[in-house]
Amino acid sequence: MKNNKPHFKLTRAQRNGVLSLSIIIITLQLIFYFVDFSSHEIEKLDTPEILAFQSKIDSLKKIELENRKPKIYPFNPSFITDYKGSKLGMTIQEIDKLLAFRKKGDYINSATQFQKVTGISDSLLKVLKPHFKFPDWITKNKKSNTFKTDTYKGIKTDLNSATIKELKQINGIGDKLSARIIKFRTSIGGFQNQEQVKKVYGLKPEVIEKIFNRFYIKNNNPTGFIKTEIKDLNKATAIELKSINGIGEKLSERIVKFRTKIGGFQFEDQLNEVYGLKPEVIERLFNQFKLLSKPSITKVNVNEATFKEVLHLPYIDYELTKKIFEYRDEFAEIQDIEELKKIEGFPLDKFDRIILYLKAE
Repeated sequence: MKNNKPHFKLTRAQRNGVLSLSIIIITLQLIFYFVDFSSHEIEKLDTPEILAFQSKIDSLKKIELENRKPKIYPFNPSFITDYKGSKLGMTIQEIDKLLAFRKKGDYINSATQFQKVTGISDSLLKVLKPHFKFPDWITKNKKSNTFKTDTYKGIKTDLNSATIKELKQINGIGDKLSARIIKFRTSIGGFQNQEQVKKVYGLKPEVIEKIFNRFYIKNNNPTGFIKTEIKDLNKATAIELKSINGIGEKLSERIVKFRTKIGGFQFEDQLNEVYGLKPEVIERLFNQFKLLSKPSITKVNVNEATFKEVLHLPYIDYELTKKIFEYRDEFAEIQDIEELKKIEGFPLDKFDRIILYLKAE
């Protein structure tokens, strides 16, 4: 016989519990619906604690905004590029004026001179001026100027025979600047006119005026040039090269090191390959140095040389060495050194240099 007893039959206690729970839920719903729990008390926002907290938030925001602003680090205004000038707020015309000024070999030595050359506004100068950084010798000269006198009542002497000690007696000229004047004078074979004196880096117009209150330029050479002893560039020492204005200790050593690497200069334009050597400095260098002797270079037979021997030659890198040997293997032998020009990717502009070290036999 089937059992028809329900599976979810509740006892009296369970039914009472369900009824009580339903009553509680309905009661809570009615309370939430009809009773207003909102507070009518007004929060005070001007308490000392809240004001202090708000002040701290404002200061943190201000610091964050300052950190997001592009920073301007100290820089020498003589070496502003197109990109940097535009970032600083200069116009294209102002930047072009500065570049034209620098192209003449002149340098900026003060904020006033910078504004005079570029024509920037007073407001922009006020922003940029605190970030200008000039060489130490300019700063030292400004400090030492107060201890010198501009008056000179003696007899003028020749600037081309002036010593460092005599030059230092002029207000605005210190140890480094006096040495720079003599170095430049030596590099050009002596001053011929006042325009040449203006090309000495760091000499301000007012200082040049003081120079010619004390010195004059004597020129007994009708041709306009003072004869100097021409030295052999392939035998010059680093110390001798330092006599040229624009060549310091590092650059002179770099020239000698490059000369040793290539076995000696064969062409004057090889100096253009020395890193950091500017065209105007090379021009001054050739006023005192020439290729009076050319070194004898033992050429390597490209048909018998090993890969390593060719790789170590000047002007030849790994890729070019690989191409030369692939060409040699393909044709069994290189009959004429001119065949190198047929190699795909061969640097034709360096051919006259490469054949100084290679031969085909």
